[in-house]
Amino acid sequence: MPLAARARPPARLGLALLLALGACDCGDEPTDEERLREAIDTSSVHLWVAAKVALTKSGDDPKIAEARRRLSGVVGALADMDLGAAGEAASEGEVELSLRDALALGEALFALKDTGAEIVREGSEDELEPLLPTLLRMSDPDDPVAGRIDRSTDHAIFFLGLWVAKVSPKSPVPIPEEVLLYEASRTDVDALAFPSLRAPVLGLRSTTYGRNELCDLAQRDADALEAMDDQAEALRDVFTGVGGERLTLEQAGGVDAGVRALAHGSTAYCYFGRGEDEEARAELRKFVDTAEEAGAEPADLGLLRAYLAFEDEDLEETRAQLELAKGAAWMSEAQQEDVDELLAHLEEEDGGFLEAYFDRAFFARFTARLVLHELDEAGVDEAVEETEAWRAVAGFVQATGGAIGGAAEELEGAARGAAEEASELWRSVREAASGAADLEGADGEGADVEGEAE
Repeated sequence: MPLAARARPPARLGLALLLALGACDCGDEPTDEERLREAIDTSSVHLWVAAKVALTKSGDDPKIAEARRRLSGVVGALADMDLGAAGEAASEGEVELSLRDALALGEALFALKDTGAEIVREGSEDELEPLLPTLLRMSDPDDPVAGRIDRSTDHAIFFLGLWVAKVSPKSPVPIPEEVLLYEASRTDVDALAFPSLRAPVLGLRSTTYGRNELCDLAQRDADALEAMDDQAEALRDVFTGVGGERLTLEQAGGVDAGVRALAHGSTAYCYFGRGEDEEARAELRKFVDTAEEAGAEPADLGLLRAYLAFEDEDLEETRAQLELAKGAAWMSEAQQEDVDELLAHLEEEDGGFLEAYFDRAFFARFTARLVLHELDEAGVDEAVEETEAWRAVAGFVQATGGAIGGAAEELEGAARGAAEEASELWRSVREAASGAADLEGADGEGADVEGEAE
């Protein structure tokens, strides 16, 4: 039929289609920056910032004064008690919160929630005084570190402290993931009082973005980290500015390679989640290289190399790497049996079984455990825990972090008299602080790097 002879759609239908297309936001996916802004605009972040307001903002506002009084009481009278001792007491289960204390703190923070929300939405927290100097001076008015910490460095140290507290295998704290995202997003890595913090912030921020499916932001930080010169010498002083000891060159090299490996591992995990397997495998290859630099033995990396060889359709190399992996020092008997099963399916040319085993969860669990193990073996964990800044952050977070997360989730019900719910909430907070609760179970949706995948 000639084109001119074809029936034309009614004019009204054509107009309707035109209007529909004009109003459609077809194909416009939100950017990572937009998704990040939405992710941090939550009650837990509003309350986190409200707690900062309570401790740093002066004036006669009765709401701020009440929140400060209640918050100081929960941390163990911050003005009178050493923060390190407060953190140890919380981690050992010696900080007991009555239902009355819990509700009073929740109500005091909730009264400042709108203030916190406004600050988060306007990005105006930097109008407040940095929190860490305030905390340090509460235990030592002449603290030598406090005067050197500016706003961006304050965000950086809190971000690093929160990250370590969250994933610590010794005494994990149930920190909401969005609070980590908030501190990460507020850190300007080009304006740090201690430049040696730049590499750890980039690496762990990339890790945080990656596990929250902000792949482009994760890639940006991972690339920025790779573009830096060798940081081993500079990282020897990563803790000296905040009251810690100088690292050995071997330890510093482990930190440098470790944070880069974590960044690549989490970015790979993120890309796998988006179905961008080629980009994911490229990041995974970078992870293997940098993990080896961090001290990982060939057997430790056997499973990952087996996966990469399998994807390259090199079954002989896949088999060799699986056999090598069985000799890894951390391999349990059950894990060795898993590898034997993989080898059996490889002999049967059952590729589907191997693909199912090497899923997204495997990469998240494996990459994080391997790097954290290497850093612990190098003694980096102990070096972190000996810094004054870490003790200050840990004391504050361990005594209040669960309270803030709990208030965000349960306050309204508790305030209406739901005593049983509130009692259960605070019992879980105390269990998490004492290390009795598994981090994944204690942390709800904001699981740690390892727990997220298990």
